[in-house]
Amino acid sequence: MHNIDDVETEETLTCLRITVHHPLHEIKNVFQLIHFNKREKHMVEDPLKVGRDTKSCHISLYDLRVSRVQFSIQAFRHFNSSKLFFEIKNLSKKGKLIVNNRELEHLNKVELPKKALVRFAEFQLLVEKEDGESTESFDTFFELARTPPWQEILCAPSMSPIPETGILINACTVPQQCSLQTPVEMEECELK
Repeated sequence: MHNIDDVETEETLTCLRITVHHPLHEIKNVFQLIHFNKREKHMVEDPLKVGRDTKSCHISLYDLRVSRVQFSIQAFRHFNSSKLFFEIKNLSKKGKLIVNNRELEHLNKVELPKKALVRFAEFQLLVEKEDGESTESFDTFFELARTPPWQEILCAPSMSPIPETGILINACTVPQQCSLQTPVEMEECELK
C-alpha cells in the first residue's frame, strides 16, 4: 500500500479537441481509423502526423485524395513560458492546407491559435486547444461533426456594438449575398 505523500501530483494535460467533418463520411467511411470520443495521449517530442499512411501517421484518413502525410501538428513552448503551444505544417507536396483562411503550401507552417479551422480536400477539422499543466505530453480528443464546422465559426451570432451609436448588432461574418454550401463556395465568395 502506498502512502499518499509519496504519490506524484497528477498534472492536467493540454488537450486538442478536434472536430472532424467530411460531406460523404457516412458513404466513404473516411474516419474509420479514428477513435472518437476517447482521449489519446501523445508525447510532445513526437509530431502528430495526419494523412492516409497508417504506418507513419497517428491520425489516418481513409481517402485517396489525402496525401500519405498531409500535415503535422507539433507542440512547442515560447521562451519563458510553461504553456504548450502548437504549430501546424503542410507536408503535402500536391495539396494546399488552409488554416483559418490562410493558405499553406508545402512545408509552410503557422502557429495554431486556441481555435482553428483546418481545411484540405473535402475535409474540415475544427481544432480547439484546452490548456493544461504538463509540458511532457498532451491529449487529443476527436469528435464527429454532422455539419461543417466553418458554418458554426462564421455564422455564430455574436453581438458587436457599433462605435458611433453603441447599438448591438448581429455580426455574422458571411456576406448576406452569399449562400455558402461548401468551402470552395466560401472561398469564391471571399473573392467577391
